[in-house]
Amino acid sequence: MINLKTYQEYWEGFPDRISRLAKAMPITIDEEISRRLLAIRKGDHTLFFLPPGAESEAKNSDAWRETNICVVFVMEKYDPQRMTSYEVLTDTQTTIEALKRILLEDLSAGCCPMRIDAGSINTLPETKFFGNFAGWSVGFNVKSE
Repeated sequence: MINLKTYQEYWEGFPDRISRLAKAMPITIDEEISRRLLAIRKGDHTLFFLPPGAESEAKNSDAWRETNICVVFVMEKYDPQRMTSYEVLTDTQTTIEALKRILLEDLSAGCCPMRIDAGSINTLPETKFFGNFAGWSVGFNVKSE
């Protein structure tokens, strides 16, 4: 599996690399999540990252490898009475495109702490995320040994 500390440090560096990102934070379903989400200001683009899952590719113990399944979100907190989720998707699209561009640049430069499978990158619109967040998710696979 991916080292979670390294994974967290990588994503937490993205607000310094993408001007529209206000912050990056891990997301888990727990009792404290609503309090952390309340602290986010409307209009801010936030990068949420889930801890990755993993599945084995090993045919035997000599060829042990895992594929890590990763998902990150670029979301904007918004007021549904003043803005539609489609408008938020439009607003956050440039941020998610910048994120994907950086992922690919880091991979080709060899400075990415993860061996991302570029062909596995999928982007999906997300609306009604925790009620008043909308934006995009990016899923991708990372190889580890």
